[in-house]
Amino acid sequence: MSKMIPLHFEESCLIIKGQSCYNRGMKRELMDILVCPVCKGELQLTVAEENQEEIVSGSLYCDQCRVNYPIADAIPNLLPPDQRD
Repeated sequence: MSKMIPLHFEESCLIIKGQSCYNRGMKRELMDILVCPVCKGELQLTVAEENQEEIVSGSLYCDQCRVNYPIADAIPNLLPPDQRD
């Protein structure tokens, strides 16, 4: 089961409480700690485009909530569906 760790984004930098800043965007290593923001369940990663450093586009999917969280320009949008534009 994944750990639940508070996180937020600042200018293309993912801040994880108690840890260093991840420079840039979505990295595969983040899958060890990312959880669904609604139910705290496990997220499934689908990669559409990836370079040597990060996942550029794709999505994170919560099977329990049946919600996709898009990854665009290497930044995952983890806002719950009712809070997105």
